[in-house]
Amino acid sequence: MINTLTIESGKINFIRTGPRSGNTVVLLHPMGMDLTLWGDQILALKTKFDVIALDLPGHGFSGRLEGEHSFENLATVIVSFIENISVEAFHLVGISYGGMIAQEVAIRNPDLVLSLTLIATACTFPDSVRQILRDRAEFTRNKGIVALAPLSLARWFTPEFSAERPDVIDRITKLLYLQDAFDHATIWDTVASLDSESRLGELSLPALIIVGDKDASTPIASAEVMAKALKSNNIQIVKNAAHFPMLEKPELVNNLLLTFFDSL
Repeated sequence: MINTLTIESGKINFIRTGPRSGNTVVLLHPMGMDLTLWGDQILALKTKFDVIALDLPGHGFSGRLEGEHSFENLATVIVSFIENISVEAFHLVGISYGGMIAQEVAIRNPDLVLSLTLIATACTFPDSVRQILRDRAEFTRNKGIVALAPLSLARWFTPEFSAERPDVIDRITKLLYLQDAFDHATIWDTVASLDSESRLGELSLPALIIVGDKDASTPIASAEVMAKALKSNNIQIVKNAAHFPMLEKPELVNNLLLTFFDSL
């Protein structure tokens, strides 16, 4: 059953499961995907936590983002949604693009965020990488999602996982094909503008950083920059995983999340 909430900034599709008496965990998915990517994590977390996963604006069954596409506007939507479902504070988990939004949410609303888990993401990029991201946006506008998809899949998963789990690759490809090419390109331009490193230093909250050792998009070096900014030494490297470690190594990622939350 589709579960949507209409707020001032538009429609948000979400699921909520687990005991309401437990601490709340909010999950933010990668660009081009939807909340179903968190399936293994939802199953593991819902026994102890009030788990909320949502389709980000412009994804799944959520409405498009109104106004300028920026991390600031995206964070405003997330917080408005959370406030509308009467959650006072929450553990925030984001992967890739979702992790970039999660950073902005925490920076702008530190009193709401109990902890921050950043998976396969970054807080800044060298100028050379920013140009690559802008070129990717232009490629998407000119060539379309179907042309972009194989390039994205090659970055997101190790060859071994792609060969072993063609069903997952098929599911991810179908989700990606649902994206509007122009909107997807706009997201890449927004990602190219990311620069939250200095502002992360203003935060004082528990943080967990997870990165795959085969992640070429947001490598271990990116995780180390975030850890330094957050004054955290809690970097967990997932071996033999690329950009989507929660899909390639779900049990390991689940254990990392549960151990981290239990430690708090």
